[in-house]
Amino acid sequence: MPRLKVFRTRMGFFDSVVAAPSRKAALAAWGARQDLFHEGLAAVTEEPEAVKAATARPGVVLRRAAGEAGPYREDAPPPDRSRRDAAEADLRAAEREHAAEAAELQTQREALERRLRELEERAARAEDAWASRRRALQAAVDKARRAWRRAGGT
Repeated sequence: MPRLKVFRTRMGFFDSVVAAPSRKAALAAWGARQDLFHEGLAAVTEEPEAVKAATARPGVVLRRAAGEAGPYREDAPPPDRSRRDAAEADLRAAEREHAAEAAELQTQREALERRLRELEERAARAEDAWASRRRALQAAVDKARRAWRRAGGT
C-alpha cells in the first residue's frame, strides 16, 4: 500500500481532511474540479488530530466546522449560526432604534432652529423699535434741555 499523506482544505463551512496517496487522489476524494493545491487552497497537514483521524479512515473525507478545534468527523454538522443570527438581529434592532432616535433629534433640532430664527427676528425688530424710541426720547430730552437753557438754566 502506498504511503498516505494527510491533505487539508476549507470547503464552505468546513475544514476537510483526507488521507490519500497523492494530491490527485485527495482532489478526487473531495470531488474538486480545480487544482486546490495549485491555487493555495489545499496543502499537506501535519496537525496531529487531523493526521490521527484521517489515517484511521484512509480515503474518507472528514470534516469539522471551519475554524473550530473539535474532532474531524465524516458527518460533521454545519456550524451553529444561532449566536451569529442573534447578534445580527440585535445589531439590526439597535440600528433601527438609533435611526428613530436620530430622526426624532433632527426634528427637534429643526424646531429649535426655527424658534431661534423667530427669536432673532423678534430681537432685531425689538432693537429697531428701541433705537427709534430712544432717538425720539433723546430728541425730546435735547429739546427740553435747550428750552431749559434758554429759560436761564445752567
